[in-house]
Amino acid sequence: MNIMGFVYFFCRQTKKCLAIIALTMHSQGLWAVCDTSFDDLIDLPFEQLLETDVSVASKVSNDPDKQPVSVTVVTREQLQLSAARTLNEALMVYVPGFFTVEDQDDTIAAFRGLAADNNSKVMMLLNGHNLNAEWFMGPPDAILNSNNFDWIERIEVIRGPGSVTLGQGALLGVINIITRKAEQLAPGCHKSKLNLLSGAGLNNAWQGGAEWAFNDQDYDAYLHVNESNYGGQALRAEGWAENKAFLGSSGGVVADAGHRLKRSDNLSIFGHARYRQLSFDLLHTDQTRDLYNFYFDRNQLEQAVTFMGLSHHWDINQNMALESKVDATVDDYTLYSVKGGITGGTQENRYGLQEVLRLKDLWQGNTLALGAEFHFYDFGNTNSNGDNFILNVASPENLAKMDQIKQSNTYVYPGSINVYSLFIEDNYQFNPWLTLFGGLRYDQHEYWGDNVSPRLGAFVYPWQDGQFRLSYQEGFRGPVGLNYSGGFRQDGFLSESNFNKIAAAQIPGVGNLPATQPEKLQAWELAFSQRLNPNWQFENVVFYNVANNIINAASIRGNELGVTLPPIGSDVPGSVNNYWYFKNNTGNIEQLGLEASLRYVAEPFNVTASHAFVEMLSASTQNIGSMYVTSTDQLRAVPQNVTRLNIIWRPLQQVSLGVNYLYYSEWYASNGLQAEGGHLLNASAIYSPWERLELTLNVKNILGENNLYPMNNNAGGDISPGTPALETTTFWLKARLSVY
Repeated sequence: MNIMGFVYFFCRQTKKCLAIIALTMHSQGLWAVCDTSFDDLIDLPFEQLLETDVSVASKVSNDPDKQPVSVTVVTREQLQLSAARTLNEALMVYVPGFFTVEDQDDTIAAFRGLAADNNSKVMMLLNGHNLNAEWFMGPPDAILNSNNFDWIERIEVIRGPGSVTLGQGALLGVINIITRKAEQLAPGCHKSKLNLLSGAGLNNAWQGGAEWAFNDQDYDAYLHVNESNYGGQALRAEGWAENKAFLGSSGGVVADAGHRLKRSDNLSIFGHARYRQLSFDLLHTDQTRDLYNFYFDRNQLEQAVTFMGLSHHWDINQNMALESKVDATVDDYTLYSVKGGITGGTQENRYGLQEVLRLKDLWQGNTLALGAEFHFYDFGNTNSNGDNFILNVASPENLAKMDQIKQSNTYVYPGSINVYSLFIEDNYQFNPWLTLFGGLRYDQHEYWGDNVSPRLGAFVYPWQDGQFRLSYQEGFRGPVGLNYSGGFRQDGFLSESNFNKIAAAQIPGVGNLPATQPEKLQAWELAFSQRLNPNWQFENVVFYNVANNIINAASIRGNELGVTLPPIGSDVPGSVNNYWYFKNNTGNIEQLGLEASLRYVAEPFNVTASHAFVEMLSASTQNIGSMYVTSTDQLRAVPQNVTRLNIIWRPLQQVSLGVNYLYYSEWYASNGLQAEGGHLLNASAIYSPWERLELTLNVKNILGENNLYPMNNNAGGDISPGTPALETTTFWLKARLSVY
């Protein structure tokens, strides 16, 4: 067993991980040989928040005022005061242009009016390491929809494409998680600290864990271990849940299936260690949650992600630096029925390598970055249970022949993909009021071939504290790995290797299909920001997007054609006499949007008001009724207007209060039916009654909003406008105790 497998096996078998906590408590006695006094967590003064470095968007600049794309930074304090149940929800609270959309078997991170199935067109990073799966899922669900984010220091969100520096998958947006490190928990030389974590709330919400840190000049370490559980609320029999038939073994409708809204069980282990310029990250997260909108028996998902990453920074000289990253991930999936029993599973292993050389002042005012990447994806493996199968209906008859089903119902056929990438990025300060920037990325994929992604733009400073940014760039995402390996056998998936064998199957009116090409998003942005004074800042961006080669799911339905579908090459029809596959829609989608925010930052207040607007200007005939567009030519499932008000108030040194209000206007179901939006109001308080104790109270949905929530990709069309996915008014309390 290799080291990655050992770590994964150890974490799976020691679910509580109490031995790790005991080990860290013992080891601090060996390491902490200097002053063992404790410092409180350092909170940045509000005024410094506007100067926080940004690492996700550019390889040549961390200056937040010189980012070539639109970026929002969500801080640790904002996460704590969000009163959000999941990380996905927390981002929706703060990020203009971002909206969480429900799906029949997923929860989607939508950007600027576009909600892509299975999140595969959004990229997630951990300290700059790519976490995305290739076979189907995109960002790890166990992180994106996690109920524990106490190990996160801040999150950087690119609103729009980021493929020029980050590659495939950074089509609609990017989420870069910056983790906690020892310097935040135990600042200073030879400092160590141990915090115990606990929490409880309504509907059987609880958590328990610990975090520990040791910090020194040459080396440091941080460890977070936490287990949390939420029993969830009953799924109301309304909208989709009331009207969609449940096709699993129990029958009835979705509301009868036994789902619990937001129910999840999460184990998170994160460790970070540094020796001089070498950093090591270890993450193991294992979450099981209900897929509460789903209408088959595979309606509960467990994902266990074990990630290891190494980073090294080498300052060759004052004008030259080399940054290296290498990582490996085991991504394990298990499907269950909420009634009990395993209904599927698979595993993907992936590896990455990145080198970036930064060159400053080759000529005065110029900064250049050259980079190369390699990613290897190995999917269609058996998971930790030895399974690689999928089952829709867990009937007594099927359960009685489970061994046979595991042989016939393959989830993902074994396959692998290599992706090679080269990129260049350059900033040139032409004079004090004009800086030009550009970039170019080349990706080579062994199936879809070559792709080039450009970026070009300028920063203009016409007056003091005012800045314009004009930019053009492209994002892209090729078909997911399943498209090439095949799989979902007995569920009707048709792999690309069999596209040229359809005609030979002699299905009436159906011929061979062309290979699926990468989807692209061309984005033009005009951004303007003005520092009105040291406390007030105004920011806005107008964007115009053109999406083409849109990858959409399509189907061949034998019952509609009046035939029983035959096998096609190595694929067989699904249980409802169908095939489904990925294809490119012809034509484009054009969008226009605005994101504007006004921020006031001065003790004791941090207040941001923002509004995001997006409108579809046009869509080609084939894109109407597709993934992004309703049958009546509207943006599908994503509200056009979203208003946010985020307030943090520190009335006393020991107290922080947070109020977050979000209003989203009407939205459109896939059949064009207009649905009413909603008002979401959350409030939180952090109180330190004495030096070593911190208490956090979160109250969610204070107004009791219960409108049906936006939902995309409803099978058979939207038979009702939305799903009852909003939790009723609820609260939970968390405590952090410094032991030493």
